[in-house]
Amino acid sequence: MPQSNSAPPIHILIVDDDADDHYFLRRAINKQVPNALIESLYDGAEALLYLEKNQSLPHLVILDLNMARISGQNTIKLIRANPALEKVPVVIFTTSRNEDERTKMLGLGAQDFFTKPADQEGLNDFVKKVKTRWLNFKAG
Repeated sequence: MPQSNSAPPIHILIVDDDADDHYFLRRAINKQVPNALIESLYDGAEALLYLEKNQSLPHLVILDLNMARISGQNTIKLIRANPALEKVPVVIFTTSRNEDERTKMLGLGAQDFFTKPADQEGLNDFVKKVKTRWLNFKAG
């Protein structure tokens, strides 16, 4: 009889307009958080609709800043303006290295701010940090 993994899945929502970023980030998450349920959305408008319509909120949203339609900055403003979503942890994951932008995003309610690394090893390190800081209570 196969053993079932009794740990509930960790629900992670990736919001980024770059399909390659989704692919490589998913690889890193699957390696570090094998029980993760990962969903991908490609812009802020999709993310807001998803979050407002679903009964079950993600344990973590990984949000890019530079996206078409609704930017990451506007997305986090709208998430934090909605009382039903204000406690959803949002981590900014962007190409930006601008400290003023980092300060601004944290001021808007992001839990953390990370610059996208250039390689898979850097992505693995990012996921380890996120797991320790924001998912440890779920990852067991």
